Amino acid sequence: MDARTAEDALRREDLAGLRTLLERKCGNAATADELLSDAIETSLRKLRAGEIARPEQLVGYVYRVALNHWRNWKRTEQVRRAGSVEAEDLASDEAPATASIERAHWAKVMREVLEDLPTPRDRELIVAFYLDEEERDSLCRRLGLTPEHFNRVIYRARERFRELLEKRGFKRGDFLGITFAVVG
Repeated sequence: MDARTAEDALRREDLAGLRTLLERKCGNAATADELLSDAIETSLRKLRAGEIARPEQLVGYVYRVALNHWRNWKRTEQVRRAGSVEAEDLASDEAPATASIERAHWAKVMREVLEDLPTPRDRELIVAFYLDEEERDSLCRRLGLTPEHFNRVIYRARERFRELLEKRGFKRGDFLGITFAVVG
């Protein structure tokens, strides 16, 4: 995918889930909008300069940049309030007390949806590629797939997974920011 196509795809992407995540983290809608806007601007500048190795993953790149901007904003806020920042304060990204309950709920939903996938290969691919972060080349060798066939198979598995989520009433942005490691 070239830079222009990636930029067009980003314009079509619904980033409401990312915005909601940022708002939850910083507690302020205006700040969340500003962080997201800055992340998009930074990402597009890097894309146009050819600094993004995988333009097809631009949305994920924006997500990571937005979280980096949020961490920087958090540091600035801590300095502003306290006058100095301890290293352990910066490292701690403590979740609210309800986060473990919320994570448990999402993990249960994800496990149920994974079990509802029609084929074992869909489950295996989604878990191995997205949750276990197994490399594509390794998966292709293990499953006897060419890279092109892998792309089609993982796309279809994602689509089936998304359809099952939508049947349960979820939208794409509902799961943005949920750590999938809780599923395992």
